[in-house]
Amino acid sequence: MILWGSVVAKNNNPFAADYAEHTPPTLYPLEIEGNREAPEGLLSWVVGLAQAHCVGPRTLVKHLVDQSQTHQHLWSDAAFFERHCSTVNGLGRYARIMLELVGKPYTPAVQGMTLLGLDNLFPANGEGLLARNPRWCHACLCAQARRGQRPHHPLVWSFEYYRVCHIHRVSMAEHCPACGATQGFLPVYPSLLHCGTCGESLIARPPGDYCPQEPEIGDFEQWCAHALADLVARIPDLLRAGSLPQMQTNLQGIANRLTGGNRKELCEAIGLQPRAINGWMGKEERPSLALLLRLCYGVGLYPAGVFLPDGLDRLAGAKLIKAPSGVRQERPLLGYRQRERIERQLEMVLGQADRHPCLQEVAQEVGLSRHALKYWFRWQSEELVRKNRWSNDRALAIRYQEDHRFLSSVVHRLQSENVYPSRRRVNQELSRRNLSLMRPDLIRAYRLALVKGGWLE
Repeated sequence: MILWGSVVAKNNNPFAADYAEHTPPTLYPLEIEGNREAPEGLLSWVVGLAQAHCVGPRTLVKHLVDQSQTHQHLWSDAAFFERHCSTVNGLGRYARIMLELVGKPYTPAVQGMTLLGLDNLFPANGEGLLARNPRWCHACLCAQARRGQRPHHPLVWSFEYYRVCHIHRVSMAEHCPACGATQGFLPVYPSLLHCGTCGESLIARPPGDYCPQEPEIGDFEQWCAHALADLVARIPDLLRAGSLPQMQTNLQGIANRLTGGNRKELCEAIGLQPRAINGWMGKEERPSLALLLRLCYGVGLYPAGVFLPDGLDRLAGAKLIKAPSGVRQERPLLGYRQRERIERQLEMVLGQADRHPCLQEVAQEVGLSRHALKYWFRWQSEELVRKNRWSNDRALAIRYQEDHRFLSSVVHRLQSENVYPSRRRVNQELSRRNLSLMRPDLIRAYRLALVKGGWLE
C-alpha cells in the first residue's frame, strides 16, 4: 500500500492540491471511472477499491470504521450491511460518512459519485429516490470490458425509476441469471460481475433453455431513464443555480402557459391528484422524485429544468401529455375497535421475551403494511425496531463467541498434536464451518491464541 497524496502528486492529478490539504488513509488512489456527465457511483468505487487491495469490500469498510474515531460508535454489522449501505450513493449522512472514511475531500469530482449535490432540493428518504436492490445493464458492463475499463456501476443506476438503460434500451437486471438471487450493495467478494450467492457470472447467458422473461418497456420508463441521466449530468448546474423558490416560480409558469394558472387543472390533466403540488408551492415542501417525474413527463420537461432559471425555455409549444398515474395505495382508515385490537396484539408481541420479530413480520400478522403500522402506531413500531436490532446484535455477538471458541479449540488441538497451527492449517479447519481468518476478529483471536500457546512473543 502507498500513501494517497504522493501518488496523486506523481500522476499530476488535477485535484492534487485538494488531496494535499487533507490527511487521507493509506489507500491505493483508485481512478474514478466514467466522466462528469455519467460518473461512477461511490458504492461501485468502494468495491473497486477493495479489489485493488485484494480484500472483501465489507472487510475494507470494517477496517476503515475501526480506524475512525468519529464514526466508530455508529458501527453495527447487521444494521449497516443490511440497511444503511443502500443509501451510500444517495444524499443522506451515510454518503458523507463513506466519503470521510475513504479519505476523499469534497471536490466536485468526488462529490459527484453521490447524490449529495441534490440534498438541498430533494428529501433524503423521499419516495422513488433509491433502488432497493442493485441493478445493472449487461450490455454496459460488456462495453466497459471492451474499452478496457474497470467494471463499474454508474451513479444513475442507483435511482429507483431507472429501470431501462437509456443507452442500450434494455431492461436493467436485478437478479442473477443462474440462481435468481438479488445482490448486496456491498458484496462479500470484490466483484461486480459475479453473483454473491452462487458465484456465476451476472452478464453471461444462463446454461440450458432458461430465459428470464423481460418486462415490457413503456414510453414512461424510457423517458425516466433519459430524464434521470440528464439529472445526474446537470448536478453541477443545480448546485450553482438550482433552488426550491425557482421550482415554485417555474411550476407556476407551467400552469400559466398550459392551464391558465390553474394548478388543479394541470394536475388532473396529467393524471395526478388535484392538490398534488400544493405542498411544494405553499408549504415549502421538497418534491418527491416519483411525483416530480410524473409531473415532468406530463409537461414534456426534464426534472433538472424545474429547478433552474432557464428551465422553461424548452417548454415553449409543448403539448400536454397524460402521464401514467401510478397505483398509489390509500392510507387505511382504522376504526376504534380495530385500533384497540391491533394495540393489544402489539402489546403481546412486545411482551414476548423469546421472540423479537422484525417490523415487516409484525405488520403481516396484524394485517397492515409496514408503512401503515408506522403511521398509526409510531411508538410501538419504534420499540419493535429497537428490540429487533438488539436481538440481532445479541445473536451476532453469540455467534462470534462460538466462532472464537471453535478457533481456540482448533489451535489447542493442533498444539496437542505437536503441529504448528499455521494460517493454512487453521483456515482448512475453519472452512468446515464457513469461516476464514479473513475476518478481522478471527485473525486477532488467532494471533492471541498463538501468543497464549507460546508460538509468538
